[in-house]
Amino acid sequence: MNLTRLAAATALPVLLAWAASGASTAVPASGPLAAKAVNDTLGASLRADMPTALSALKAAPVEQFNAKDAAFRACMLGRHDRSAPPYLAGTVADPFVRSVLGVYQRYWWRALRDPAVRPAEETRLKTDLAALLAEPAPAPTEEAFEGLNERINVELRKRGFHPLQGRTPPLYDLMLWGKQEERAYTVDLPSGERQPVTVFVMDAWVSRGWSHYTSCERTGAAGWAKPEGLFAVRSAYGDMKGEDFQVSFLGHEAQHFADMKRWPDMPPWILEYRAKLVELAKAETTREKLLERFYRSQDDEPDHPHPYANKRVTIEVATKLGLAADADLRKADPDAVRRAAREILIADTQRREAEGDAKTGEVKAAK
Repeated sequence: MNLTRLAAATALPVLLAWAASGASTAVPASGPLAAKAVNDTLGASLRADMPTALSALKAAPVEQFNAKDAAFRACMLGRHDRSAPPYLAGTVADPFVRSVLGVYQRYWWRALRDPAVRPAEETRLKTDLAALLAEPAPAPTEEAFEGLNERINVELRKRGFHPLQGRTPPLYDLMLWGKQEERAYTVDLPSGERQPVTVFVMDAWVSRGWSHYTSCERTGAAGWAKPEGLFAVRSAYGDMKGEDFQVSFLGHEAQHFADMKRWPDMPPWILEYRAKLVELAKAETTREKLLERFYRSQDDEPDHPHPYANKRVTIEVATKLGLAADADLRKADPDAVRRAAREILIADTQRREAEGDAKTGEVKAAK
């Protein structure tokens, strides 16, 4: 997850690193229809498309789900296939924190069910948050909501928490954690640049955002970039020495960090596109898992930065290799894939520097 331009509270996690929860274990795999249903459900969840997610789970034979996937199926149906949102904030001790989390979870649950209701649910979210401070609903502007968010955040900080509110397209989001530590790294990017970064390692989570809630904690944001440094979810990365951390977090987010300095107004999908090329250029042991994630969630809508960038990356790397646009890169030569991703990224940088807007990196249209 990554946060573009974070001057404003609503510029939240659009530039996120993502991770699937839980390590692989030696258990029997689910049957093919159930495995596909889980994969399709996770992809739909990351697109905030709950009707498609639930339909995929219901269509697969129940007997094909192994124990882990059966538990996921039961959680998804129990959480989302019901007439009213479940109350899941009861374990939070502080009443104000519990109330903030409850407001967001009710909003997520409703907004996931039907895109048509999202504007009304966003209005309700803002009204409900304002009520927690005994304030009237904010004016219908992003600036007014940013001000409300900051007043909420002041109260959360008083209670010892680290908050982050804003929009992770397509929904408003809440990140809330209790502990963090600071580390220094220098990241070698595929372009040859060495990018120093400060990493804040986060623990004691209250909320990891709408994607974590939506997928029954099966996947979710694992980190993001802000002007002051990179933020990493410790539990997503084990000992923080493997490729999940070194490539999919440090590489991905350090590219964001470098790009946001060079092009502070670069659109989110371009930031994601470039960071995902970094991952593909550097990944070795995690290459297949990375590509599986890219193929699982794809979209033709630039307002959905992650799935849109996933599709652009896989098509452009395949084309660079002389393959069909829909070729499966998991079956291609790994070294060739890494080399192609690196070359595409470097060429993209050179083109933006030569022809692009100084703030956004948007390449000028040909005349």
